[in-house]
Amino acid sequence: MNHKSKPASRLSIIFILAVVISGSILTWFSINNISNLKELTENRILEEQRELASRISNAVQSKIETITVGYKNEINPLGLMRDSLIKTADSHSFVTMPFILKTEGPFLYPNYKWTIENPTKAKSSNRFNLAFRKGEEAEFAKNNLRSAKKQYLSCLSYSTGKYDSAKALNALGRISVKLNEYENAIGHYKLIVLNHFQETSGDGLPYVYFALPQLLKVSNPENHEKILPLVELCLEKMEMGSIPLNFSTEELLTQVIKWIQENTFKSSKKVEHINQLEKNINDQLQFVNEYRNEMSEILKEGSLGNHLNVGNDFKVVNYFSGNNQKLLLVNTNFENPVGFLIDANKLFDTLLTTALQAGFGFDYNIEFPTGYNPNTSGQNLIYSSQLNPYFPGQMIQIKLKDENLINDLIKRRSWIYGIATSLLLVAMILGVVLILRDIAREKHLASLRSDFISNVTHELKTPLTSIYMFAESLLLGRVKSANAKKEYLSIILKESLRLKRMVNNILEFSKMEKGKSEYHFINSNLAAVIRSAIQDMSYWFQKGGFEIVTDLDEKIEAEIDPEKMKQAIGNLLSNAYKYSTKTKKVFIRLINKTDHIGIEVEDKGLGIPEDQLTQIFEKFHRIDQKESISGTGLGLTVVKEIIESHKGKIFVTSKIGKGSKFTIILNRQIEEA
Repeated sequence: MNHKSKPASRLSIIFILAVVISGSILTWFSINNISNLKELTENRILEEQRELASRISNAVQSKIETITVGYKNEINPLGLMRDSLIKTADSHSFVTMPFILKTEGPFLYPNYKWTIENPTKAKSSNRFNLAFRKGEEAEFAKNNLRSAKKQYLSCLSYSTGKYDSAKALNALGRISVKLNEYENAIGHYKLIVLNHFQETSGDGLPYVYFALPQLLKVSNPENHEKILPLVELCLEKMEMGSIPLNFSTEELLTQVIKWIQENTFKSSKKVEHINQLEKNINDQLQFVNEYRNEMSEILKEGSLGNHLNVGNDFKVVNYFSGNNQKLLLVNTNFENPVGFLIDANKLFDTLLTTALQAGFGFDYNIEFPTGYNPNTSGQNLIYSSQLNPYFPGQMIQIKLKDENLINDLIKRRSWIYGIATSLLLVAMILGVVLILRDIAREKHLASLRSDFISNVTHELKTPLTSIYMFAESLLLGRVKSANAKKEYLSIILKESLRLKRMVNNILEFSKMEKGKSEYHFINSNLAAVIRSAIQDMSYWFQKGGFEIVTDLDEKIEAEIDPEKMKQAIGNLLSNAYKYSTKTKKVFIRLINKTDHIGIEVEDKGLGIPEDQLTQIFEKFHRIDQKESISGTGLGLTVVKEIIESHKGKIFVTSKIGKGSKFTIILNRQIEEA
């Protein structure tokens, strides 16, 4: 064999060398014809880079100018302006904060109060004041909560305005909490949140800031679903500025988020909304703290005439914070100055997702370094320029994605006549790889078959040993009592059934491999088939101390081969038995869906590694487990073949240590019984 292969190998080498040498000679003569290709390509790349930089600069200007569209001096109502600003910010991911200023500097939106002012309150009636003092005396001095509650209820009836009502409701809520009357407390605080959220106490703090912590305090599994929409409403009003933010807002938000995390709610959308509101409010707090002084400086400049005009009287301000990555758009021509905070990095990321490189012959990497970045890498094809006047000091740098592109292009052209040789070599290598792969596959299958024979021998030996042992005991008369004989015969029968099931799997697999599987479809009750499969496994389930939980729709009938379907379900039950550990519980469900029939077999056993979920139905495949579990590796292969022969599908979901669930989906061919 070696003597025959060596001459052939020599001839192949000579042939390859001849092709390579002749191709190289022909290619050498073509080099002179493409000597100018490198220079022409570099010039084209530089032209495209300039054009791309211009497109990006124009796109930056266009993106910023679109933010100011629609804002005219006629838009004076504060609420309308606020809503318009928020809508614009929501439609541009790079706008991180819209804002409205007072002429003297503090923010109108976000609505933040640095100091708690004592507002002028409507004068309360004498009856109200007297009843309230009596209530406070009873609550704090005498600790007579019932009497205090009665006085505060009187205050509510004596109220002449919203301030009185809010004050009385807050006191009633507090008393109700102390009396453990949580439903009453929720009712009182709910009225504050809905109707009196703008009312403040004598200390200038909104009553909502008293109500919300108390609502969280009285929360329990019976009432937290009622409290959730009130919390959501409070945060919505804070975000919109109806309830002012202050020094205690951050602590209040911390309490809300902790409460959300400690409870489970039916509405995941509300929870997500509250989390988003918390983030938005925290962003407002951070913005206010960072830019409050800069806003005062901006207003001192009056018309901001020295700054670039974006459009609709908006000016670009980007030097106060010392952060080139933040840019303020401010318009001071309104009755209340307005503006936006823009995140440069998000703006640049937005540009990179657009089709700015459409029509170019090459692909480029675009970077936005801060400050001038000279080309020190020795590459001539990196283009740098200032990005846009709106971002002074911000550079744009464009370079080829493939830095070796030109050299590669020249090489490809230079060796064009060597392509045939390369293809030939690739074909030869591919042929060797395919042969080696087939050999490796055959070795793997041979190993699996060897393991299969060993496993089958072991699997068959176990029931045969039991049958032999118990049959011998009966034959030699070692068992005297009728009950013991009956038990021994029962064990022999069960082990025979187990042996039969293994043999059936092997025979079914053999028929499947030869394409000779036979099916006899008849209209059958699926629940009865499943119960029969469970009954065949009942001995081992009882012996192993298993709990079998069934949920079977008794009315479902379908055109199936009952014996084959019973075999498939029996294999799944056998696996559930073998792979269960401490939690010996198996669930079997038969579900009638609108468009299909579902059969589920679920255990709480070892589970299947995620990387093997797609392999478990392959022939001879067995899962590597620390525990030694016998098996032939054919059970699930047979199950898959049977289900697919019924024009159905089988799926598996599993977690290590949690168990596995096999789901059979059969197409609807049902008649209601």
